[in-house]
Amino acid sequence: MIDSSIEVNRLEELERLCAIAAPPEPALLYTEPHLSDVESLALIRGRTFFVSDRAGNLMPPGARHLGLFRDDTRYLSQIELRVNGDLPLVLSATTEGAYANRVELTVKGSVPGEGLDIPINTVFVHREQILERESLHDILQIQNFHREKAHLVIEITYDCDFMDIFQVRGIIRGKSGRYFEPLITDTQITFIYEGLDDRIRITGLSFDPKPARISGHIARWEIDLEPRSRAQIASTIVTRAVPKGSLSSSFTASFPSPPWMGRNEGIEEHEEKLHLGLTSWEQESTHFNSSNELFNTMLRTSLQDFYSLQIPEGPDKAIAAGVPWFAALFGRDSLISSFQTLALNPSLARGTLRALAGRQGKMECAANDEEPGKILHELRSGEMTATGEMAFGQNYGSVDATPLFIILVSEYYKWTGDREMLEEMRSPLAAALNWLIQYADIDGDGLIEYRRKTDKGLLNQGWKDSGDAMVHADGTLAQAPIALVEEQGYSADAFRRAAVLTRLLGNPQQADQLMARSNELMIKLDQSFWLADDAYYAMALDGHKRPLAVMSSNPGHLLFTHTINDQRAQDVVARLMAPGLFSGWGIRTLSDEEQTYNPMSYHCGSVWPHDNSLIAFGMASYGYQQEASAILSALFEASLRFREYRLPELFCGNQRHHRDEPVQYPVSCSPQAWASGAPIVILTALLGLKPEASDGELKIVNPRLPEFLTFLELRNLQVGNSSVDLDFLRQGDATSCRVVGRRGERLAINITHG
Repeated sequence: MIDSSIEVNRLEELERLCAIAAPPEPALLYTEPHLSDVESLALIRGRTFFVSDRAGNLMPPGARHLGLFRDDTRYLSQIELRVNGDLPLVLSATTEGAYANRVELTVKGSVPGEGLDIPINTVFVHREQILERESLHDILQIQNFHREKAHLVIEITYDCDFMDIFQVRGIIRGKSGRYFEPLITDTQITFIYEGLDDRIRITGLSFDPKPARISGHIARWEIDLEPRSRAQIASTIVTRAVPKGSLSSSFTASFPSPPWMGRNEGIEEHEEKLHLGLTSWEQESTHFNSSNELFNTMLRTSLQDFYSLQIPEGPDKAIAAGVPWFAALFGRDSLISSFQTLALNPSLARGTLRALAGRQGKMECAANDEEPGKILHELRSGEMTATGEMAFGQNYGSVDATPLFIILVSEYYKWTGDREMLEEMRSPLAAALNWLIQYADIDGDGLIEYRRKTDKGLLNQGWKDSGDAMVHADGTLAQAPIALVEEQGYSADAFRRAAVLTRLLGNPQQADQLMARSNELMIKLDQSFWLADDAYYAMALDGHKRPLAVMSSNPGHLLFTHTINDQRAQDVVARLMAPGLFSGWGIRTLSDEEQTYNPMSYHCGSVWPHDNSLIAFGMASYGYQQEASAILSALFEASLRFREYRLPELFCGNQRHHRDEPVQYPVSCSPQAWASGAPIVILTALLGLKPEASDGELKIVNPRLPEFLTFLELRNLQVGNSSVDLDFLRQGDATSCRVVGRRGERLAINITHG
């Protein structure tokens, strides 16, 4: 722990103990490599994450995507390990369960003037980095395989810029709080920052064994290693944030030493405890095992991602959107991810629904687009949101989160039959419906539109929310209010599902009214968005009700919501799978035949796995299983080119050719929840899983395995208070299903084949 002789009762006393330091150079001043140029390792535990280079370092200092972040603040911006003055060479680097890095390194040479030149590949360094919700443990185990004694000087340089996540992402701030020179003892370094939000942020570093010297930001050890001997250096980095004025001597005792201090075997014991949490999550979830080991690995990566991305919300867990930019609760992302994973573990949906219901809009507030009944878009906790510099602290700038909330309540009930939860959602459901009816139709034409209320709000408020996403065919930006084609589908589906739920809750008259609204909106959707010459739907309507007549992926979401007739669905599927939109790696956000197409853009030609997954889910529901299977195959083949077979947030929409690789998008998030959920929800649709837990029934309708699988085992699939084990076997074009086990309450399983 920090030297107890240093007592700090108020922030002002820090100025007596240590001189005020100049703020660190802004991260934007560094020449920063793109994510595609520096392969990263990412660890995440809810709102805390650590992204490093392959050596486990944060290099260069202040790089936009690197650091130890917690609650939207970067608490550590530099770790630079050097041995004998040089950066060690990386031999291999892996992650385990998104909570531990394992990096193997070798030392390059000796200290100048020390005599012995250590040959390459004779001194081996195993680096283990373990992430917890408030701390990072960094352990070096050093072994000498040379026949002579090796003299090693180990130096680790640290720095903390305490930047807000939005500043790290590139927002030029022009101001900051107060930075202090680090407090240094013989075993610890403490960095302190007073934010403009009147919170004190602290990063405490403790070391075992004690460094030979701590000078400024550098901890230095000198080790003489005999042949075949080993040494260990352990560091713990702990983060804290407290209100200004609440600092006291108690904060000096708040940074624990590593639990393995003084005993090498303790590292394995501590990591085993962390591993037990992941193991428990795996045991609670559906287990997938198939004939394709690579696909099994992909699904296991997704399973681990959803364990790591969970955010504590009281007794439940909600889903964070992703790393590095979205380690927070996001309405749209968290809702879609929860829908995707209902067949994996419905507890994620329960926690997400409760978290969002608890923050449902209560009043009209232009500053953050809040309205009564509206579902949260984004929840942030950093300095810039607390000071009002960014409008995303508790922001409601999303047109689709509210109908998606209703859709998830309905689908969760189908999987669980959780009547108690349905009763709990009675008021939030009513408020969400009221928002759709009273607020969402801005101009009274019967469609759902969006328009930001201040110039600080998001310009575009659908899932394609970049500034250039909503454009006409000639590149002209659409003017608000904008009606998105997929939003009409979400809302029509929400009304239809809410009608069923409302009837269950004892209000048949309202149920009839909601069903009528759903039908009216579907008719209005078809009349307003259908482009007869293209046999396809417009992406959106602008404020003058002119269609954005571009070929985009958006209409594919109408398949997901099942809000168009069979003939329209056939036309939509044909367009989506044609070369303009289908790249070979997946469906593009915008056709490569459009004037505004750019495969390297965020939303105008890239490929998003979650977008593809909702489209494929809808295709299967209309009977287009071959096309849905082709999308899953394309995404699976793309995943094999990414670390741990993890689908990223998005990748570039370049056309696939023989021997091509998918082109990485420079700043794509990974892991990203709704990308990790993509293969799971497509499988759910292809297997024809249609639960009605309240009726004690699971329907399996026309199951189909993709061509890269011959069999698939599902174990512990949860439907209501039952769990079931299923085997699927493909022979040619036919897939059969066999029930091999069931537990819990009686569950009728009805299997039909077309």
